[in-house]
Amino acid sequence: MKLRPAHLGSTLRSLALRVTARGRRRLALEHGALHSRTRKPGLVGVDFEGTVSSDGLEISTYVVGPDDAEATVVFIHGFTLAAEVFYMQVDYLRTNFPGVRSLLIDARGHGQTGPVAPALCTVEGTAHDVLAAIREHAPTGPLILVGHSLGGLTALNLIKNADHELASRISGLVLVATSIESLSAQGLPQVLASPIADRVRGTAEASPGDAAKFREYASQFLAPTLATAVFHRPTNWKVIEFHAAMIHETPLETFVGFFDDLQEHDELDAAAALEDVDGFVIAGEKDNVTPLGQAERICELWPKAHLQIAADAGHMIPLEAPMILNNAIAALLRGISRRRSAPRNRQARRGSW
Repeated sequence: MKLRPAHLGSTLRSLALRVTARGRRRLALEHGALHSRTRKPGLVGVDFEGTVSSDGLEISTYVVGPDDAEATVVFIHGFTLAAEVFYMQVDYLRTNFPGVRSLLIDARGHGQTGPVAPALCTVEGTAHDVLAAIREHAPTGPLILVGHSLGGLTALNLIKNADHELASRISGLVLVATSIESLSAQGLPQVLASPIADRVRGTAEASPGDAAKFREYASQFLAPTLATAVFHRPTNWKVIEFHAAMIHETPLETFVGFFDDLQEHDELDAAAALEDVDGFVIAGEKDNVTPLGQAERICELWPKAHLQIAADAGHMIPLEAPMILNNAIAALLRGISRRRSAPRNRQARRGSW
């Protein structure tokens, strides 16, 4: 089909914008991919959208699925991302497990929750956000936690600090592209320790006006660096633009606030809390942010976990290799169904829901 001049101009403009990170961000925002609730990439058909209170913050929260759900899958996104990164998993559950609820948040400093003080940007704080959402929207019934990258650390923090009632409800865990040890000498924290990161820190301590002027400069360098090499499998351009837009939307305060915490934080002391939890550790074969060795280390500390390696995939498994994550969630949901059919065995092992 021959393109009319207007269509040709639009196509050439799109190709030109895709060359730079700033251009990809502009395209993604123009496409309405972020927070539209009507277009993909992104969450659509959300049954509840609102906020929950956590440490005095209002955390944007999303629910898809019935109130009387058989189980709830709690999705916890990674650094510089948002709840929408799991839209393919939510769509999969809606189609294949209509009796299951999906619960998602935009953790503090991310997505529609927006900027918070840098001092509040911690793994422990994000765990508080998830707990607040669970208490409000999934107060009963089995839970499966799915954490990607920073979200995996958050899930581990939540599990190790869970009271007996909450711990008895956690029926599965999926850790995706996650570390359990300090990342101070590898992957993402190397980026966060760069001279550019030091400039971001210094700017955050300057006047609000100066910080605002520097934000665009920081985005030009930090966002492309964080996005470098995260996709290794062939991926649709709209998905890549969608990912870039989430990074660029992340407030400067969030970059600054998580720098120190991500450099030194570990969850090694969560290992004891994982003894009775079924689950999966999923790693991208070519992940340059959280190397495969970190997945193997988690499995050493969590013997019940099943290690799944996404061939040729990088760090963005929810978008790049969605079915390996979907299948892991499905396996855990089927396990809940089997245990429900044998309540005496389940009660002896885990306690009642």
